[in-house]
Amino acid sequence: MDKKTVLLVDDDGAVRDVIKQALRSEYNVLEASGYSEAIKLLKQPIDLAIIDYVMPEYDGFDVLKAVRKANPELPAIIMTAFSSESVVIKAIRTEVADYIKKPLKLAYLRKRLSEILGGEKHSNNHTENVGSRVEFILDGIEAHIRENYMKDLTPQKLAGMACINRFKLSRAFKDRFGQTITSYLNNIRIRKAAELLKNPDLNITEIAHFLGYESVTYFDRIFSAVHGMSPLKYRKKLSKEH
Repeated sequence: MDKKTVLLVDDDGAVRDVIKQALRSEYNVLEASGYSEAIKLLKQPIDLAIIDYVMPEYDGFDVLKAVRKANPELPAIIMTAFSSESVVIKAIRTEVADYIKKPLKLAYLRKRLSEILGGEKHSNNHTENVGSRVEFILDGIEAHIRENYMKDLTPQKLAGMACINRFKLSRAFKDRFGQTITSYLNNIRIRKAAELLKNPDLNITEIAHFLGYESVTYFDRIFSAVHGMSPLKYRKKLSKEH
């Protein structure tokens, strides 16, 4: 069976050599040290891209954007030594197949390539510690919720963005943050609603829709559950206090 081809983009030659040696028995590996070299290789058939986040010419997401122009469906893995919210959110938004923190665990990388490309599972005797990766994903999901609470967010959509099973994500999120995804989202929205209700120029329907609630009745029910009164009564209470 023909080997599948992997594009490896990293400005560190030593890192490329290590990864290439680990993969060459199972895959054809095309190497690029940065954006310009990667662009030249896009004329060749590629099955997956492994891209480092930090590079001197352009960052890994710029490379990924160019790769996706040539092949919109190409799966990609972002390698990064960073775990900041901005990097995680970018990775989620660009729908990468995985994002792996450096220093790399080569056995895990080979396992993920096999899974993503549909080959046989790579067998090894190592038990991979994926806890840090799950935490990485959860921190990104939590940050994405806080930044986009007014949008149509569901556990299913978030799981799809993070390339993780919905039930696994929901369970892990509750273990880490002590609430379900839906409860966490509602709490953020209701806190914001309490602030918006201070503005008499905004009606309750406008506030509900702004916060992402299509149903005003549902918004009323969630708000009442948190504050013990409806949004209308809460607003009247604020008026009396002022």
